Amino acid sequence: MIKSIAWKNIWRNRNRSLVVITAVTLGIISGVLLVGIMKGWVEQRLRDVISNEVSHLQIHNSEFINNEEIDLTLTGLPETEKAIEALPEVSGWVKRSKVVAMANTPWATTGVIVYGIDPEREKGVTEIWKKIVPGAGEYPDINRQGEILISDKCAEILKLKHYIITEEVIDQLRGEKVPENILLRLTDLKETRFRSPKDFSEALKLVFTKRELDGYGNLITGKALDYRIRNRILITLSDDTGTPVQGAFRVCGIYKTTNTGFDQAALFVNARELAQLMGKDEIMTHEIAILLNDVKEAGKVKEKLEGISSGDSVRTWKELAPDAAMMNDYMIMYYFIFIGIIMLETIFLTLTGAVTGMIAGWAIVKVLGKTGIHFSGWGEGFEAMGFAARVYPVVTPDFFIFTTLMVVFTAIVSSLWPARKALKLNPVEALRTE
Repeated sequence: MIKSIAWKNIWRNRNRSLVVITAVTLGIISGVLLVGIMKGWVEQRLRDVISNEVSHLQIHNSEFINNEEIDLTLTGLPETEKAIEALPEVSGWVKRSKVVAMANTPWATTGVIVYGIDPEREKGVTEIWKKIVPGAGEYPDINRQGEILISDKCAEILKLKHYIITEEVIDQLRGEKVPENILLRLTDLKETRFRSPKDFSEALKLVFTKRELDGYGNLITGKALDYRIRNRILITLSDDTGTPVQGAFRVCGIYKTTNTGFDQAALFVNARELAQLMGKDEIMTHEIAILLNDVKEAGKVKEKLEGISSGDSVRTWKELAPDAAMMNDYMIMYYFIFIGIIMLETIFLTLTGAVTGMIAGWAIVKVLGKTGIHFSGWGEGFEAMGFAARVYPVVTPDFFIFTTLMVVFTAIVSSLWPARKALKLNPVEALRTE
């Protein structure tokens, strides 16, 4: 009977109740979407860190961590390999060479980290091979000599990311329904090669209005892009005596991840060719990367491997990428912040709005989880911090359970003061409807 009376009292003032329910509903929808975006970003960053950059664990010579000299290879390699092979938690692992070098083209120079890899084994641990830009070459092959894989960002720095308007480009744009008056003005730029995005962008601004560029600029830029695949890159590094050595490699492909900081520095070549360039008979192993079946096993596997070689150091992904680890560990704080902003009047009002909001918020996140939200205006800024410009919101069942419990608790607490105030009213006045 009490529940029935309480529910009927809500609708004595229908307009007031609907306003409160609508406010709570909209607040919950916004909160669910906000948390979904944050959770999606954190999970996406964590996934990219593990699959593209650091894996679940890495092993290095203890001194190599602070001083990346080429002679600081793993000290207990045979024992470590045997131990890793015996671990049931391991999904895959690879050995790598890692050398700081300079990359040169006729037009530019930049500092890089050259990774010597076994291309086939890398596919079982990292997903760089899936990040090859469409139409921009291919992943290295162990049977092909002199190949190097570079990133989109590195290609831009080394002036290997060109733009050129050709007849084929114009035909492709025509197929995309670009107006003829736009295509006609593009002929002024025809067969002119631009060696940087900035130069091409400036040239387009001289030909088109801002409104035209907003409508067709990205499409024109995408079609005009011309990576200089098979161009030579000269790699300069120092051997273990400090003597500079050089080797020429041809670009086999261009990759692009969501972290431009990683992309800018990381180049990949065949490990045996890198060893030969350094005058070594054997492949240098500066790093072992390990991928596990379950990320939660990282700490336990680290403990198993730590005592094998006193000269080597084992680190988990949390130590290798503390930024991603911190965001992953502190997501619960975002939940409390979200709950803290919800203002509730009564249990029924809150639950009605909360349930409606969570259902609607879940539906929106479900759709956006497949299509993603593209923050195009801030894409470069996000990627510079290692976050994707396109985020796929994620909300787990735990969040809804947590939200429901907190909403009920908050509703009960918020109803205490109105109940106390009502006790002081005259019964007749308490029943009066404004």
